[in-house]
Amino acid sequence: MFLASMIVFINVVMIQLLQMPIAEGVFINRRFPMANIRPQRSTGTVVSKCPKCDCRIFTRKKRILGGIEAKQNEFPWMVALRTQDDFLCGATVITKQHLLTAAHCVEGITAEEIEASLGEHNRELKYDINKVTVGIKEIIQHPGFTYPASDNDIAILKLDRTISFNIPQIQPACLPNSENRDYAGYFGTVIGWGSTDEKESLSNVMRKVKVPIIPTEDCRTNYSDLDSSDSITDNMICAGYNFGKHDACAGDSGGPLQINLVVTGIVSWGIGCGRPYYPAFYTRIDRYRRWIHDNIGKECLCEI
Repeated sequence: MFLASMIVFINVVMIQLLQMPIAEGVFINRRFPMANIRPQRSTGTVVSKCPKCDCRIFTRKKRILGGIEAKQNEFPWMVALRTQDDFLCGATVITKQHLLTAAHCVEGITAEEIEASLGEHNRELKYDINKVTVGIKEIIQHPGFTYPASDNDIAILKLDRTISFNIPQIQPACLPNSENRDYAGYFGTVIGWGSTDEKESLSNVMRKVKVPIIPTEDCRTNYSDLDSSDSITDNMICAGYNFGKHDACAGDSGGPLQINLVVTGIVSWGIGCGRPYYPAFYTRIDRYRRWIHDNIGKECLCEI
């Protein structure tokens, strides 16, 4: 009888202990016996808040196309940067709150001076139902960029408000998910509103041009007679034709170079536009993956 009473008493005490409120910041593991407690590993599937990306696979292209007008909304990650009413540079949407551009595009200006136009195709149209204008809250230049040098020519622009990807006219670009890939032999597409010739004004409509990716060492050789070969680093992609047919030009800076739908470079620098044996250079995005991740907070990137 005494033993039965003690068992009942112990059970009542244990129930009361289990029902006691827990002080904030105190963790109580209520699994018994205590001697057998071990750290538990979760066996459930971790669900990411980031949506899945759907980008095309890299393919080698043989067909060469000249510079032509892009289709309406063909590149929904393309952005036009302006200071007041003057065109500044191109940029690329990478998250709901961040753009990627060239560091030299934002050298010497403040975030308050820049506005970003998303979903734009024809710059002449003052009123476009697809266009969204957003201010810039912060400019994040790469710490290794020193003007007028061209290495580390990359910057992140933080928007002053979050944008939506609920419309097809505004979507994030896909970025490389690995480093040091050999792009030589591929054709990349450059997009922008830049000049169609060294002596021409900027284009009103978005244009695109395909250019072959050239091994970096070949480009160093081409530029050796201009004492510019030392300025060419492994952080750059070189692209263009030896016969100077197509190229990026003034006004295209900051815009994307992409292979299929993966944005691999940022228009950075070159000698003139389309000059024979002097191809253009693009900031190689895959060399800055960690830096980009470190500066976008918890925002989602599309990488493939």
